[in-house]
Amino acid sequence: MHTTPNSLSASAAALFFDADGNALIVNPTYKDYWNLPGGGIDIHRDETPYDAAVREVREELGITPPIGRLLVSAWLTIPGRGAQVMYVFDGGVLSPEDQAAITVQETELSEYRFCPPHAMEPGLIPPHLAGLWQTALDARAEGRTAYVSVRL
Repeated sequence: MHTTPNSLSASAAALFFDADGNALIVNPTYKDYWNLPGGGIDIHRDETPYDAAVREVREELGITPPIGRLLVSAWLTIPGRGAQVMYVFDGGVLSPEDQAAITVQETELSEYRFCPPHAMEPGLIPPHLAGLWQTALDARAEGRTAYVSVRL
């Protein structure tokens, strides 16, 4: 998502797991790091964060599994670029059928994979989102919703 100085952008994502507890991450073709499936909220269509997460998962992965509750609401301040509001929802455990049906949107993603959530390779996910990632994992494990504020 491109932002202009002093702008505000909003995005939504879903945190999915396989039956072994590994988290699903995707490799965007337009970014240097892996990320959760998700993307920008279309405010011009009056889209909610939840609806954006559902739409982005469908567009990026070709699946429509049920998406659960909000795990994290985050406010990121990026000097010289503005701010970003991020929402991470609990995607739960993907069934073997949903996993087999995943088809990446090749214009946005090069690949996906499941990886141990607490043994992520250094540099795999954006460093400025490492705290948000951990907060989402903790919120899911503890059955709560969390708020995060990050100033880069």
